[in-house]
Amino acid sequence: MRFLQPFVLLTISVLLFSCDLLNKKNDEVRELPDGPFEGEIVVSESRGLYGSLFKVHTSYLISENTIRREERLGGLNDVFNNYAGIIIDLEKDSVTLYYAGIAEKFRHTLTVEAYQAYVNEKPFPRSTPSPVGNTFSYFSAYTPVRTVKDSVVIEGFSTDYNLYKEDILQQEVYDAKKLQIKRELLEMIFPNLPAKTNFVLKSEFKTVLSSVKNDSIVNSDQARLIDELSRGIMFHIDSVEREETDLEKLSKNKWVNMGLNLLKKGIDLNLHISSEISKFSDRSIGQVEFSLPSGEFEEIDDIDEFINSIPSGGEFDD
Repeated sequence: MRFLQPFVLLTISVLLFSCDLLNKKNDEVRELPDGPFEGEIVVSESRGLYGSLFKVHTSYLISENTIRREERLGGLNDVFNNYAGIIIDLEKDSVTLYYAGIAEKFRHTLTVEAYQAYVNEKPFPRSTPSPVGNTFSYFSAYTPVRTVKDSVVIEGFSTDYNLYKEDILQQEVYDAKKLQIKRELLEMIFPNLPAKTNFVLKSEFKTVLSSVKNDSIVNSDQARLIDELSRGIMFHIDSVEREETDLEKLSKNKWVNMGLNLLKKGIDLNLHISSEISKFSDRSIGQVEFSLPSGEFEEIDDIDEFINSIPSGGEFDD
């Protein structure tokens, strides 16, 4: 037994050294050629308590002056093959928005200036899938309450951690500062992009309703916010404007405080969106990859008509 002890200690040391090398390898910062990034990034998003069942996959094809963003439903909903996207070509002065549903495909094409003027004047409606990103659509102003520079390495990129809070909402983002992508392109695919944010490789959005006192939930603004988020995030459509939400009704009944506490925790678990990189490839992107997907897309001349044709909140009503 005494003879085996040095061997066991040596084995443990080798294993620990190997793990340390593996961790260092995973933390190595990626070296890319100088200049604009060119390649493909895919982000997978999980929603709610059963995130593996309700997925959204978003792909980004990026070159110096062109970007294509496409969002597709995943999980149980991928059988519908619904998707939406945007293709921006600065050299051709062209922006193409497109959407494909179960029985129809349509698109709208306009100039870069016309597109920028439109999104600056009107907020882009939140839908799933959406041509543009909803990552920064939840807060009116994105002012970080906590920032950690170079917090963690993701896919070889050192990322800054930013925490944002507003009312009962909280959002964490990991931003890759050194991923060189034209700001003009990013601002067109991410409405309301924070001024100092580049490209987010990981994010987490959630409500913190559990920490709110029951008596303060009588505030209708909070209750209506939860109601809106629950329908928008979990693919639920409700065209009937409610005079009073279920949450408000419960908050006014002093005998159901225990049930309300459980309800708040359930909301926090379900209104939870997390996203992270599922594919990263720095490679040359051929021009054909920036084209519309195959199939006939009906051209809609008016942008308002195009946007109104996209089902708000998704097509999956409970």
